Amino acid sequence: MTNSPVYIHLVPGADPADISALYPYAAIVMIETDVTAQWRSTISRWLVDTGCLYMIAWGMECALWDDVVDWCHMEKYDFGDYPEDSFLITAWFTDWALEEVFEFAKVHVEHPTVELRHTVLLHISASPDDETILKKYADA
Repeated sequence: MTNSPVYIHLVPGADPADISALYPYAAIVMIETDVTAQWRSTISRWLVDTGCLYMIAWGMECALWDDVVDWCHMEKYDFGDYPEDSFLITAWFTDWALEEVFEFAKVHVEHPTVELRHTVLLHISASPDDETILKKYADA
């Protein structure tokens, strides 16, 4: 995976920008505030539709995020077969420090058939903290 992180901050309820130009990418979704089920589904669908092929969830209800992203991916292909180059890998880390998640991503994240060109650091919180998160990622 090419290590070119892109930090994106989203306040719950906000509409995400089109990032399909980053396809194919890995995403680390950092959830630091409560969100509605509807918005979680919207963002999960957005990840799938814009070219996320490896999604790691960390933070609040991260296992639920993993499930919803998987569901959106299956739904996109009408719960049937999908092309190998569209295979989506998901994972969640409940008890890991963020720095450990970043290290895992740098060392282990790869797709079996597609080279992932970017890492999206999707920060879901009340306020942005790009400087801290980008530094933690760089130091991992």
